[in-house]
Amino acid sequence: MKVYNQIENVKHHPPVYMALGTFDGIHIGHQAIIMRTLQQAKNKNCSSAVFTFSNHPLNVIDAGRCPPLIITNQEKVNLIAELGVDMLFNVPFTTEFLQLSPEKFIEKIVTNINLRHVIVGANFTYGYQGVGTPALLTAAGAKHGFTVDVVNMVDLEGVIVSSTVIRQLVIEGAVKQAANLLGRPIAISGKISKGDQRGRKLGFPTANLAIVQGLLVPSDGVYAVYVYDETGTKHNGVANIGNNPTFTRQSHRIEVHILDFDRVIYGQQLKIQFIDRIRGEIAFTNAEQLKKQMQADIEFSRKHYF
Repeated sequence: MKVYNQIENVKHHPPVYMALGTFDGIHIGHQAIIMRTLQQAKNKNCSSAVFTFSNHPLNVIDAGRCPPLIITNQEKVNLIAELGVDMLFNVPFTTEFLQLSPEKFIEKIVTNINLRHVIVGANFTYGYQGVGTPALLTAAGAKHGFTVDVVNMVDLEGVIVSSTVIRQLVIEGAVKQAANLLGRPIAISGKISKGDQRGRKLGFPTANLAIVQGLLVPSDGVYAVYVYDETGTKHNGVANIGNNPTFTRQSHRIEVHILDFDRVIYGQQLKIQFIDRIRGEIAFTNAEQLKKQMQADIEFSRKHYF
């Protein structure tokens, strides 16, 4: 997949079928739009493309209302590449884009890309103050020589799939339900830092990951997880998100105990996939109570998940 960070001076002239959207999560609804683009482009012997923004538009429009990111920009690029798209226009949303009218926004695209067909979701908006709609896009297509396909939002067992719904589920700790809407488990990657080694003293050594600012994180509590090390090897684990309230409260972080694992991996990059929430965070009166609960959490995870 070719990745472009701008649409100007793109040296590509064959006709393009393009999925257009923010795609802030690449959930099953976004995947439906992109996969339809791929199939239609293939049927017409055209190139498939995705046009999206590398940052969330609200970060420029009103940073205070910008939601936490479901995935990082690099994860977004990787997921789109895995779908098999020919080209990705991963363009920064700037004040220039913010001020473009719907007509000027489309003109900017068609001036630089040989656009034949556009696929969007039913809730797609574009242009200044989001006044552009799929109907307005269809009219613009008639003027500029491209057709438009509007994909209905995906309904999964009575739930309309959206990034907003997914964020709310994750914030509530409902990671299993969020995974159904995403089409994959919620995941967080980070570098392992050396902690206070209390887990090791209790018999349950943990890898500590700092929580990235602005990234969506499940609610505090204990989770059954899959852990991928730098080699891509998958391990089973139990993770705690919180401030370690049994001891002196510390910075908000993720601590993961990898089952049947005894290697020292400080400084390595881990990817954690959240399978299900086991319980909320509890402040125990002493270390022995915490140790017993940790053992119970591990036994529960082995029985129900691993």
